[in-house]
Amino acid sequence: MFRRGCPGRMGPAAMSHTFFHRIISAKEAVPIENNEHRNIRRPQNSQSGQSAPRRVNRTPGAGTQRTVNRSAAAGTQRSTGAQRTGGQGSSGAPSSGGHTPKRKKKSGVRRFFGGLFRFIAVCFCLGVMVASVVAVALSLYLVEATADDNLDLTEVKLAQTTWIMAQDHDTGEWVEYEDFYRTNNREWAELSEIESSPYLKWAFICTEDKDFYEHHGVSFKRTIAAAINEYTPIKLFGGRQGASTLEQQLIKNLTGDDEQDAMRKIREIFRAWGLDNRYNKDTILETYLNTISLTGNTAGVKAGAIQYFGKDDLSQLTAAECASIAAITKSPNTYNPYKNPEEHLRRRNLMLWNMYDQGHLTEEEYNEAVNSPLTLAETDTDSSTSTGVRSYFSDAVYTALKQQLVDELGWTEAEAENEIFNGGLRIYATVDPYLQEEMEKMLLNEDESIPWMEREEEFELGNKTEEDLAKEEGVVYNEDGTLKTKTDKDGKVYYYKTVHSQVAMVTMDYEGEIKALVGGLGEKTTDLSLNRVNVAKQTGSTMKPIAAYSLGIDMGWINYSTNFVDIGVGKMLLENYESSYPQYKGKMFENDAPEVLANPGIWRDWPQNYVTSTGHGERTVNVNYAIAQSLNTIAVQVGQLVGVESMYNFAKDTVGMAHLNENDMDLAPIVLGSQNGGATPIELAGAYLMFGNGGEYVTPHLYTRVEYATTGEVLIDNEINVVHTQAIKESTAMIMNRLLQGVLGSSGTASSMKPSGEMEAAAKTGTTSDNKDYTFVGLTPYYVTSMWWGYDKPYDMSKVGAKNAKAIQKVWKAYMETVQEGLEVKQFPVSEDVKTAAFCVDSGELAGANCPNRQTGYYTEDNMPGVCPMHP
Repeated sequence: MFRRGCPGRMGPAAMSHTFFHRIISAKEAVPIENNEHRNIRRPQNSQSGQSAPRRVNRTPGAGTQRTVNRSAAAGTQRSTGAQRTGGQGSSGAPSSGGHTPKRKKKSGVRRFFGGLFRFIAVCFCLGVMVASVVAVALSLYLVEATADDNLDLTEVKLAQTTWIMAQDHDTGEWVEYEDFYRTNNREWAELSEIESSPYLKWAFICTEDKDFYEHHGVSFKRTIAAAINEYTPIKLFGGRQGASTLEQQLIKNLTGDDEQDAMRKIREIFRAWGLDNRYNKDTILETYLNTISLTGNTAGVKAGAIQYFGKDDLSQLTAAECASIAAITKSPNTYNPYKNPEEHLRRRNLMLWNMYDQGHLTEEEYNEAVNSPLTLAETDTDSSTSTGVRSYFSDAVYTALKQQLVDELGWTEAEAENEIFNGGLRIYATVDPYLQEEMEKMLLNEDESIPWMEREEEFELGNKTEEDLAKEEGVVYNEDGTLKTKTDKDGKVYYYKTVHSQVAMVTMDYEGEIKALVGGLGEKTTDLSLNRVNVAKQTGSTMKPIAAYSLGIDMGWINYSTNFVDIGVGKMLLENYESSYPQYKGKMFENDAPEVLANPGIWRDWPQNYVTSTGHGERTVNVNYAIAQSLNTIAVQVGQLVGVESMYNFAKDTVGMAHLNENDMDLAPIVLGSQNGGATPIELAGAYLMFGNGGEYVTPHLYTRVEYATTGEVLIDNEINVVHTQAIKESTAMIMNRLLQGVLGSSGTASSMKPSGEMEAAAKTGTTSDNKDYTFVGLTPYYVTSMWWGYDKPYDMSKVGAKNAKAIQKVWKAYMETVQEGLEVKQFPVSEDVKTAAFCVDSGELAGANCPNRQTGYYTEDNMPGVCPMHP
């Protein structure tokens, strides 16, 4: 049951009643279902005062009608209590007693403003929706676009520069040797040092961002003004104005984001906000003043003070000098004080006026500064365009580390390069700065101790333009100014350049640590130029001791004084018969081969000695003499005893001559050094380590580890890649060392080239076919040094005056005398298994009492010669 009360229309009989009540039983109640349609017949006025029954027609969805009769209290009429329009019953008749007024029409003005309001409301809603979508999209874009930003200012000082660290020659302390930077040379100054000058920071702030200490990374006033100035005729704040704050300029310096697209400024603003929220103004200002780009490769206020005014104490800078440094950064080319002093002075004086106008200069200080002349520090070279050339050693470190990052860590070349330049690495190198400096002095060649031997060399012109040729050095022109060229029979055009001989030199210790290297003759003018210590060339006779002689002794085939007949091992076709017998060209035949016996006049002995009057069977010689004189005949005979495959595998796999290839698996390349692949000067020096350290091969290396400066995290532990291999017996190493000492003796090919003093030394010389390459390896108890001398494009050196390698031998001698001065006198390692004994020079056997020619030899008990039979 429920009680229902409703307001009713007051009849005459019930004026005293405000409400009437009617109780409806549950059986009488009719629920109103969803989607039902009801027609309610309202009661008509009755004379008796009784309310008429209320009929409700309920029409369910199925179409069934139900009727409910409900009676009200006597005399009570149903009313809403207010005038209402007459309703239609089920028959459509109006309700009795109701009044139906006419609907008022809205005026046109109201309809207009109502529609306008609705339109504005819709536009506003759409605008909010679009703005939300744009905001979300912009947020996602900015997050993605700046995801790789490295804006940690606490690491900028270290992360900007990768340093090669070296141990001081005298103290052994680790010191900064050379740094890697892509374009700028910086010297960091702390803010306290910057503020020791009362003018320096204000020279920048007063012009570049006078509200620096007021805004939060972005000056919207300046941004809007700059946009209006740029795109409208209206000029705010006195004309053209830059919009970037110091934070925004710093962002550009750190990220390198200078793309001219519509979103760059938005990215810049977003980053500047973040920067200002994370760091205080002092940190931002210090970083900014140390990263600004000045002229050439100079960056940062301290580097600028040193460069332009010769002052490394910033407190000594005058107001004018501070303004000059600040003036450059807007446009280093336009305001270059070396090239455009007048433009520079105009900009400098503007900076001074702004400082005075904003209260950071007194009138007296301003007048003195603005009237001071531009006085720059004297320099030997125009450093405004200098590139800051690194040493060949640093170039070699860069090349090796980049390749290692690619090979071992799986980085791309671009990733590896970026990490070296920008990763803030510390590369602990093996370089000895003193040895490196002395080697560079030697090969600067100011005294022309090594002949330059300039000559004109042909280069294919291809598609090169005059602009391309203007960038090259040594291009040859005719007297009338035209390019000197020639055209071959195939129509290819060649031009000429004047070139000179080149040299590569490397020194390492017996632990495989490379102490110094130089990859060219003369002044080094560019970074990452051709570094010839990494260029494989034919080795010539410096190859003989590596595989043939060392393995011959190690295997017991020969000893110190073994006697050989000085004769070649076969025959090869004479050059003037090559066209008649093309089937024999380049092939060697045994001395008694049928082809040789059939035509004895068309052959020459192979190999031939450098002195061609020898090597035809007219004498016998000992091994020690053959090495000292670098006889090809004996070396090849020893090589035959050892075997080509054994020598090739030993040279390539055991002692690190990685550039050898299968074409070098023959007597001529693997014994005499006429290789197809060849060896680099580094590889050659590495192979000779075993002759000075007891027979051990150690992997040559330029650095021991690479770590991050900020965290100390090790990126590369290179020591695990340094392999120590016992390549030959200690006894063999000692015997070979004594044999190589003979090269510097009176009968050796490098006689009189032993460095002065009591320090022992050994060496080996090398000359390739047609004198196209000269090589030399020198050993002392401290260092192994290898040298190459020739042209980048092989050419017969004897045709331009170089008959031998004496020039580079003299350089080595002078170099060792310099760098070993004052060092403790040391001896090469000795082996207890090696015994000395006198041998007969004539027979090579142990000397008897009657042997007239005796020398001292070095032997092991299991490889002693017999007693001389020639002089019983």
